[in-house]
Formats: sequence, C-alpha cells, structure tokens
Amino acid sequence: MATITFLGTSGSVVTKKRMCAGILFEDKLIDVGFGVLTNLLRSGKKLNAIHDVYISHTHSDHIGDFTGLIWAMAMDRRTEPLRVVSSSSTAASLERILDLQSTPQAWVKFDIMFVRPEDVGTKSVTTIHEPENLAYRFQTKQGDLVYIGDTAKSEKISEFAKGCDVLIHEATFLDGQESIAAVTSHSTARDAGNTAKLARARRLVLTHFSPQNEGAEKQYRAQASSVFDGQVIVAKDYQTITV
Repeated sequence: MATITFLGTSGSVVTKKRMCAGILFEDKLIDVGFGVLTNLLRSGKKLNAIHDVYISHTHSDHIGDFTGLIWAMAMDRRTEPLRVVSSSSTAASLERILDLQSTPQAWVKFDIMFVRPEDVGTKSVTTIHEPENLAYRFQTKQGDLVYIGDTAKSEKISEFAKGCDVLIHEATFLDGQESIAAVTSHSTARDAGNTAKLARARRLVLTHFSPQNEGAEKQYRAQASSVFDGQVIVAKDYQTITV
C-alpha cells in the first residue's frame, strides 16, 4: 500500500499545532510550506529518499521551505538529481527564489530538474485560484490519490477527481465564511464535501485549515459529512493514511 503522511495542515501561517501545506507520498513531497522541513526531519524520513517535489503554486504557505529543503539536501551531500514538478510559471518563480536567496550553485552538488507534470506522466488540472494552482492525480495499484492545493469550488475539480480512492482537498473555511472564501479563491468544508460527492470519491481528507478556525475539527467533519456519505478525515500534522 502507498503511504501518505501529512507534514503540514495549516493555511497561510503556522500555528502551535500545525505547519503549513506539505504532504509526503512515498518518495514524493507535495508542497513545502513553512515548517514542513522541520516536520519532515522529525518524521525520520531521509532526505535522499525523496526523488520528486511537486509544487501546486507559489503562495508562501506552499513553498516557504523550498529553499531550506534544497540547502538541507546539499548539507546531506546529495548527488542524485531532484525533480521539481510544477507549472512553467511556478518553476520560473522557484528558480528566481533560489537565486534571490543566494543559493551557492557550486555548493549544491545535485541537479535540480524543473519539469512539467506531463513530462513525468502525472495528470494535472488548473484550479480556480490566483496565482495559478495545479491539482495533481497520482495512480497506484490500490486506487488514485488526488491532491487539491488551493481552489474555489469548481465542478471541473470534481470531474478531474472522478472515482478516486483518496481526495485530499483544501478546506480553509467553514459555513458562514463563504464570502472570504470567494474573495480568496478558497473552499469551505462543505465545498470540499460537494466536490467529493460529485467525484464519487471513496474517502475525503480535509486540510489547509484557517488558523482562525483552530480547534473546529468537529465542525469541519460535520459540514463535509452533511453532503458527502463517504469517510471524511480531518487531517492533522504527522497523521499517516494509506491508499
């Protein structure tokens, strides 16, 4: 079975209990928000065991630890190439960030290969969000995993996630917060539940929670479950599930 470990489940900023967006999926790291590197190291995962880094978009809560990850790998004397999968615009930003943060090229002894999802056989779709955000779909023998970074509610996402085993969907906000969700192009727990229902997903995992809703795990689960009959998981840092 394929293992998924949540390294960060907060949106926007870190909290006492949650780091920003980041998921470890086998040898893939999906998003590297603030605090994710710390949780990754605490989890005991060897940095050299990570072969691919998938980035959804360039908001800092999804890439804040990207440079730190590269530096940590260099300190570990990594020589194996690292693939960074993203949109072309995100790749350009990441390369610029490494340069702006004075990453010493002679010190990094491994190649950083920026590639598009289609180059590595991964399905992706653009969500409703600014800056451009890519959702990813990964195939396993047990079923498909779909990761939705940031998005406003969208039927296109439901079609993309059709029939998946696990749908990891941001659920930044709750009922009564629809107006700010619309302004920021994010989703509520109910939006995520509707997407899972339309997609006929088997399991829905909620993540990327607004710090202002800290401690509202029961509300998140209840609001998503009110529209989705499958299993609903409210993710927390270090939690592990399988596909």
